[in-house]
Amino acid sequence: MSTRKHLKYKYLKTKIALSQTIQQLLEINRKRRFFKEDPVRENKLNEELKVLNATAEIQARTLKSYEESIQALERA
Repeated sequence: MSTRKHLKYKYLKTKIALSQTIQQLLEINRKRRFFKEDPVRENKLNEELKVLNATAEIQARTLKSYEESIQALERA
């Protein structure tokens, strides 16, 4: 597999993973509306939210890096 194809493959896999992470974040935000009365459950959801936000941030940075690398290869 060429470098360009390999980068595109990694880019697509990361994009899919980011999309799934965002869906999980949205699902947790929906759940938080229903568990405002239960502080234990809400704290658990807040912890999950922190982890998923950090994961999404890393995935977004990685995705941007892949985009830049692909563009650099296409220019060369």
